[in-house]
Amino acid sequence: MEKRFNVIEVTKENEHKYLQGIVELENMVLTKMEQEGKVGQLFITGEEGISDYINSDSNHVIIAEKNEDDKTKIISTAYITQGQTDFTYNDITKYFKCGPEYQDFVKSKYTKEQYEAALRELYIKKICAFTYARNMVLQDLKVENLKSMDDACRNKMLMKLIEQELNNPLNQFHEKSEIRDKLNMYMSIYMKNKNNDLNRYQEFYWVDFDFLKRTLTPNQSKQESTCYDAVDSTLAAYDAFLKYQKYKIYDRSHCKDVSKYFTANTGNTIELDTYITAPDSRENGIARILVLEGLKKSVQRVLKNESNTEVFFVSTLHEENLSSKYVSEFFGLKDYLFVNRRNGRDRQVHICGVKREDIPEYISRMEKKIAVLYGYNPNKIKISDEERTEIIQEQIQYEADELSRLDAIKDIGKKKKFSGIIKGKKSKVESLHKLLKEIENSREVL
Repeated sequence: MEKRFNVIEVTKENEHKYLQGIVELENMVLTKMEQEGKVGQLFITGEEGISDYINSDSNHVIIAEKNEDDKTKIISTAYITQGQTDFTYNDITKYFKCGPEYQDFVKSKYTKEQYEAALRELYIKKICAFTYARNMVLQDLKVENLKSMDDACRNKMLMKLIEQELNNPLNQFHEKSEIRDKLNMYMSIYMKNKNNDLNRYQEFYWVDFDFLKRTLTPNQSKQESTCYDAVDSTLAAYDAFLKYQKYKIYDRSHCKDVSKYFTANTGNTIELDTYITAPDSRENGIARILVLEGLKKSVQRVLKNESNTEVFFVSTLHEENLSSKYVSEFFGLKDYLFVNRRNGRDRQVHICGVKREDIPEYISRMEKKIAVLYGYNPNKIKISDEERTEIIQEQIQYEADELSRLDAIKDIGKKKKFSGIIKGKKSKVESLHKLLKEIENSREVL
């Protein structure tokens, strides 16, 4: 295949050369999508956010660069991120661990005595972390006379700010809330730096005082009550904070076994964050190519931690953003929950997990799929006719299943909206059958 474009990672060293071009690409794609009525399907990262990704040690920005009319142009970009903080907006794994099934899973890891001891210990640690986070948030918001306030006054001030957001119809303390996100961020920082206890923090995140009292024996509850009297207002503020941020999950039917993802966390999870292509420079498979290059780099970092026995891949997308759906599912992210991520903006959160020992095979399989289906094979990987045939047949089945799903849509308006995609998929199936026939013919010749 003729080399159509260059694939480049944007780093601290070459940021000055590419940053503005990426910003322009984001704005171009967003404008085009809004013109087509696809409002809310893309949220641009912006110059500051892109620069943060580029300069972070845990994220990757990959671009495709093409020469057109003697000019170099960025035609696609992908952000593959791993710098999530526990229970913040970008921690997608939290959705799979917020139900009673997860609490039962956590409990099963301990003896009765160990579980009750952990409940008490982690709740107290969380109260300390919350106190730290509360103080940092009030400090960031430049609350007047903060130094002269005691804990009760600080708790009252924080709850007043949270209630203002709860009563604001444009916010309602949704997941993108600055106060909510910062409280979770600072709590996570405290638990990591002060206690080095992030794993148990995740396990017992949703434990409030009421759950604690119901779980412990009466004698233990009585003994512990004296510990909490001194921080009663902080305890109440923390429990209210937990209560106000419960996640809204509308549909679990597309993730039959949520328990497969109970061990996913911010240390072993990679997000397919954003992947966009210039509308006037479409290149077949380009988003998948960039995502794969980013995944390969991120996987190396996850595997450096020998305690990571599994790597999880996640993504979020608008239910009508089928282009993103197809990229996610190409990489195996076929399980998903339908959730409310922020006020009025619902999302599918996709996920899949790969065992540590299976990662080399997974990457090899993805490289071969992209080579066969999109002609991108920079490392000249050898692929047998049997492998080519299997990959093509698998893709034909996927396209046929998706066509059946789109054909079954009853909403006439929605079906009309997807008419271009349906037409494109039918054409793709034809081209895949043609490619399959070429392989068969070459075998006959031999």
